[in-house]
Amino acid sequence: MRHFVLLLIVLTSIISCSGNAPESPVQNWEDLSFRIETRPDFISKGMMEFLVIANRAHKKPASGMIISLRMGETGKWIQAIEDGNVGVYRRAVRVNDPATDVLYVHIERKEQEGILKFPLNYGIEK
Repeated sequence: MRHFVLLLIVLTSIISCSGNAPESPVQNWEDLSFRIETRPDFISKGMMEFLVIANRAHKKPASGMIISLRMGETGKWIQAIEDGNVGVYRRAVRVNDPATDVLYVHIERKEQEGILKFPLNYGIEK
């Protein structure tokens, strides 16, 4: 009985914590898909940590790229840090207005380059 109660508590905690964070739309570049997550989950004014998550087909991680971020068309590019070989690149960037700001993601892989644009209004707490 004790194990059952403990299992119920754990499952309830997991369920209540999952699904609350907003998810950015997935964007494709070449043969890869990209999405972003933030820390904290909901986007607000100030410094936010952005995680760029890159996947190959079948959700396999895409690593070995140089990913840089900037806020808006004229911001300064800041190189993200690759988090192991798991297809996650992270960097803190200042958000001025979550309703209108757009995160630009510059991708370099081998001799290919591309830019993706992620409007941040998807992640505002409602």
